[in-house]
Amino acid sequence: MNYIDFTVIATLSIQVFAIMDPLAAIPALAQTFSGYSEKNVRNLINRASLVIFLLLTFFSTVGGYFLAFLGIDIPSLRIAAGIVLMAVSIDTLITGHKPSSINPGEYVIVPIATPLIVGPGTMTLLITSSKVYGILNTLIASYIAFIFTYLVLSISNKILRVLGTTFIHGLGRFMSIVIAAFAVEMFIMGVKDALKQL
Repeated sequence: MNYIDFTVIATLSIQVFAIMDPLAAIPALAQTFSGYSEKNVRNLINRASLVIFLLLTFFSTVGGYFLAFLGIDIPSLRIAAGIVLMAVSIDTLITGHKPSSINPGEYVIVPIATPLIVGPGTMTLLITSSKVYGILNTLIASYIAFIFTYLVLSISNKILRVLGTTFIHGLGRFMSIVIAAFAVEMFIMGVKDALKQL
């Protein structure tokens, strides 16, 4: 798909944002940034966001070519993506949140960007989408999701004060159900495509 499809972009941007789920990462971020000045927190979030942006770009553009090189077809990719996303949703459903702590320091950038925000589920979705919907649609959708993710990370302390940890953990469990629905849909589509090829 080499043309822009706004319906695909709208749906995919919601899916990417749901799987990155920055709201569920807020408690871990708050614990990590405790004791840091507001300026340092802002700098760390900006640097982590840059890494997130680069990761989204990489997996939206290069991932599909890598899978093509391996000879993996779209039905198999959809089935595998459905399984991975379901595993991510089950893990979030059980815990209700993302990792509860991150090692502070200069290396905090990598744990925040990946796997806290851009984890296996996000990578799998972007690679699959770039093959199914095209790189352009996937890039635009991932950048839209990135903008909202950056906004959430930027005001994470305010969100935590307003909503509270319990509510955010509950929201994380709700988002896991949304991710599970995406996973089932992708798995079924993969199975249908595979059956058509028989």
